[in-house]
Amino acid sequence: MSDSDATLVRQWHDAVNAKDIEAAVALCRTDVAVGGPRGSGQGPDLLQAWLTRSGITLEPQHPLVAAGGRLVVHERARRRTTADAPVQAPTDAPADTWIVFEVRDGLLAAVDRYESPDQVPVAPS
Repeated sequence: MSDSDATLVRQWHDAVNAKDIEAAVALCRTDVAVGGPRGSGQGPDLLQAWLTRSGITLEPQHPLVAAGGRLVVHERARRRTTADAPVQAPTDAPADTWIVFEVRDGLLAAVDRYESPDQVPVAPS
């Protein structure tokens, strides 16, 4: 994982946390894989829907860790309800989550979220 890949992941976080969903999606491939506890799929529309619906903000808890050609990020996530982000279980309480990012051709190719470190298929080294 290169420094430019880590920079891309940081830029994605900045866009997500600023609620600039268009900018976050623009950092991804058109076939971006999106996964989480509710299932997986592909495409920018799915990513945009998740970011909008969840109202999520993400705060990395440790420096970005490269593992198996991916970046594994332990995050503190907050989901907030707003007019355009009607989450199913609104809360401001933070929750730990782990996101595995894959970068290909200078864009995010995968964003997969896990609820515990044991679920992460590529463990940080």
